[in-house]
Amino acid sequence: MTNSRAWRMWGSLSGLAFVVLFVIGSALIFDGPNGDEPPAKYVAFYGDSGHRDKINLGWILAGLGVFFFLWFVASLRETVREATVASAGDTMLAFLVTIGGTAYGAVTLVGLGQAAGVRTMSDDTFQHQVFPGIIHANDDGVYITHATGTAALAAMIFAFSITVLATRALPRWIGWFGLVAAVAALASIFFVTMFVWLLWIGVVSVVLFLAARRGSGTTTGDIPTPA
Repeated sequence: MTNSRAWRMWGSLSGLAFVVLFVIGSALIFDGPNGDEPPAKYVAFYGDSGHRDKINLGWILAGLGVFFFLWFVASLRETVREATVASAGDTMLAFLVTIGGTAYGAVTLVGLGQAAGVRTMSDDTFQHQVFPGIIHANDDGVYITHATGTAALAAMIFAFSITVLATRALPRWIGWFGLVAAVAALASIFFVTMFVWLLWIGVVSVVLFLAARRGSGTTTGDIPTPA
């Protein structure tokens, strides 16, 4: 297997790494009070250095997850590019995958930094003071920011799914599932829909990895076309 094939194969598996790290990291960051709890609970939780250390660990894990997500985006882009070239199509969908995935990754990195920074700001304040109102407001801001950024993610998923349905670069059920996941990404203001597109990323990551291994000896890309 050439180096480019190896990068392509392992890059596709980065989507699964993103899902695992992002979910674990986010759970650690957002574990404490962030809603209508009494201010005393905010002070007790975020004033505890152990809890702040946990938040910082979550920030590292989730940020590392986005690092892997960008590798996954590159793998999706190459899959779309090869499929459209093979079918004499244009490269617009490949660019849309790249732009959508990159924009979502950037927005998510900003949101993670804001969430972790505000929740651990008592490390740098006078007498380790905690500001419940600021943390509460930040939580709303981070949530809305991420839910807005998933519009770019939806564009990425739509572009990839359309390519799959048009070219059969992967089994068609991946494309239909992707259309559902893209709609779920657009509706990420409702927390539960996030699990739909996270599942799609994980599934596509594994499917691409297995397909790349099976097609390592083919001449038309790494993804064999189903019969």
